[in-house]
Formats: sequence, structure tokens, C-alpha cells
Amino acid sequence: MTGARTGDPPGPPVAEERRAGSLPAVHEGAASADERDGAHGPRVGGDWSVLDRAYAAYLDAHPAPPGGSLLAQTILTGAARRTLYPLLEVEPGAELLDLGTGFGPVVFELAHLHRVRAVGVDIDEAVLDVAGALGDALAGWVREASAVRFAPADVADLPYGAAAFDVVTARLLFQHLPDPEAVVAEIRRVLRPGGRAFVFDVDDGLGVTYPEPSAALTALEGAFAACQSGRGGDRHVGRKLTTYFATAGFDVGPLRLLAQAAHVASEQGDASRSLTVARLLAARSEIVGRGLLAAAEFDAHLDAFVHEPAVARFRAECQLAAVFTNR
Repeated sequence: MTGARTGDPPGPPVAEERRAGSLPAVHEGAASADERDGAHGPRVGGDWSVLDRAYAAYLDAHPAPPGGSLLAQTILTGAARRTLYPLLEVEPGAELLDLGTGFGPVVFELAHLHRVRAVGVDIDEAVLDVAGALGDALAGWVREASAVRFAPADVADLPYGAAAFDVVTARLLFQHLPDPEAVVAEIRRVLRPGGRAFVFDVDDGLGVTYPEPSAALTALEGAFAACQSGRGGDRHVGRKLTTYFATAGFDVGPLRLLAQAAHVASEQGDASRSLTVARLLAARSEIVGRGLLAAAEFDAHLDAFVHEPAVARFRAECQLAAVFTNR
């Protein structure tokens, strides 16, 4: 999907906004957000349970939401995502653009912490419809002076004029891009001088597991990664981001590795295993269609993974968070 570039302010045309919905409003209490936390400065922290409950309520009511397992992943990764926001300085009243917004967690959370005018863009219009409905339900949770909206857009050809935004965010987007340098150039185009890009993404080379995963899961995850590579994605993009942005004319830093480690056993039917199964099932037709696994082979591996006994494993992984400043 592409959109014609315009010189308009950052807000998308009203016809493109995702705001209407039928979800019940979420209320935190009688006092407004700005009355509780001060009308000007950023919040030190946030009551994330309000957003988590809104996402969980939607998932309970819609067990097969658009985006496959994306909403469940959004809920599961919330705590880790929120540890990164102190890296990003956001001025009051900033114009913010979130690329590959999905169900809008970054937009909602930054609009809860700061007074911003935020727009989240994505190519999946069904997911954006849900994000817009959630935005209506969360109107009492974001700061009163914040504005949140969503619009369909191609991140390589954004429908906004030059120097339109103060902040651009991209969470777990670059791993999917066939031409990341083109998107970096587009970020630089829409950022004002001195504006900041906040990027967070994976690098599979920074993870270890012991004992090794089962042969069934290894085969399935290998096929899944091959699908992403076949679409032009890059599961090792984390290490490349600083070079992409520096080459395009950004100043680099601060940088942070988000490291997570655990020694846990994935039980049959638990949230972690169920999410992995849902993610793999969503990719089944593509995996089989690309000839990476035969249908019967995929099904046998998945059945073996679903029913394999719990084995406690050490798992460590790192993801890169980086702030880049437009010169």
C-alpha cells in the first residue's frame, strides 16, 4: 500500500482515521490524567493495567482477532516494552508517528506518559480498525491534552510532508522490511531537524537456549524464519540498525540491549506454548506453499511440539533499543 505525499500536518484525513468503535470506555477515576500527574511534565510511570485489561477484554471477546497472534504477543511483551520508554525524550505537544503500529501499544502508552499528538500507521487495515475502537475505549486513560489516531500507510512511502514529526517510533518493524535503508530515508524525510527516531528490534544471533529445543520445534522455527527471510525480512537486523541510520545522516545513541533470561519449563497448554502454536499455525500455508515443509511434515512436527513434555530450559535473548537524532 502506498499513499500520495502531501504537505498537510501530521494528522491523517478524517476519512482515514480509525476512531469509531463499540468497546466500552475505560475510566480510571474522577480526576483527569493531567490533574493527577501535572499538566506539563511527563509521568514518571503509568498504570499499565488499564491498557492490558482493554487488550485482554478484546481478545476474550474475539478469540480469532485480525493479525493472528499479534494481539496476544502485544499483551505478553508489554512489561519489556515499557522498560524502554525512559530512553526517549518527548517534548510536551510533540507530533509523534509510530510505524508498523499494529494494535497501537506504543501510541497509547506514549500518549499516556506524555502530551503528544500521535498517529499510528500500518498496512493492515483490519488491525487498525481494532486499534481505533480501542482508542475510543481508552480516551479517559491517555492524557487529556494528547490526541491519538490511526491511518493506513506504506512505511516506505509515507503520506506526510517533510519535517512533519518530532518523534518517529518503530517497534519490531525492521525485521520485516525488504529495503530497510529506504525506510530509514523516509523516516529522515518526515522528521524535523533535531527530531528523534526510536527503534526497537530483534537479533536472533544474541540468543541462546540450553538444552536445545526439540527437533520438532527446531524444524518449525527454522521454516518460520525462512519464510520471513523469503519475504525479504532479517532476523539479525538489530546489529545493522546503527549503520543504517548513521549512513543516512543520523546521530547514534543512546543504545540499550534489552536482555532477558529465564530458566523455565513450557507446559502443555500454557500461555507461552499456546502463543507459539498460534504463530506457527498462522504461517502454515506459507511454509507449505514455499516448500519448506510438506503439510504432513508440518502437522506431525506441530503435534509433537504441542504434546511434548515440559523440559526446563535456560533461555537468554537480547533485543536492541536505539535512539537516533536527525541532524
